[in-house]
Amino acid sequence: MTALDIKVTKNFMNSLLVTEQFDSFLVAEAVITTYNTFHIDGHLVKDFYTSEELEDLELHKKSTLFSYWNDIRPVCFQLIKGRKTPVSFKVVFHAAPELIEKIAANPECQVAANLIRSLVLNIRYDNGKVTCITGTAFTTFIMDKSVDKIWDGYIRQFLSSFGLDFEESN
Repeated sequence: MTALDIKVTKNFMNSLLVTEQFDSFLVAEAVITTYNTFHIDGHLVKDFYTSEELEDLELHKKSTLFSYWNDIRPVCFQLIKGRKTPVSFKVVFHAAPELIEKIAANPECQVAANLIRSLVLNIRYDNGKVTCITGTAFTTFIMDKSVDKIWDGYIRQFLSSFGLDFEESN
């Protein structure tokens, strides 16, 4: 687990809410506090979809599936935009299955993809400051930390590739 403090909040917020840079992440949860606190559960509700839509989404292959950020982002943007900044917000992202496979395929990774339950990126905004916190979860106890190191490196590279400066949090 690594905590990264974002140096320029405005640039990060633009990347998160206006651009497509985070759109490939799945949303487990979003909590936005402005004049009210809004809770978004990112789990897709299977009963909402027709059987054809479920097949298109391939939900029948997964026990749970989250919405992609590109579907949730406009809602969050509407809640946050305005003259006042939000009191706080939190977004919990999970890596898509394709990214988990990519991480597991890294030669430095010593853990099979089917043992990786989730690769998590928590984004927290509070008191004008954004912090990104990485995390991993496995289907069983694993002592190996190679996934953690690769995931932390991936997130550092991801942020850097979009010019989002950060520093390690204490």
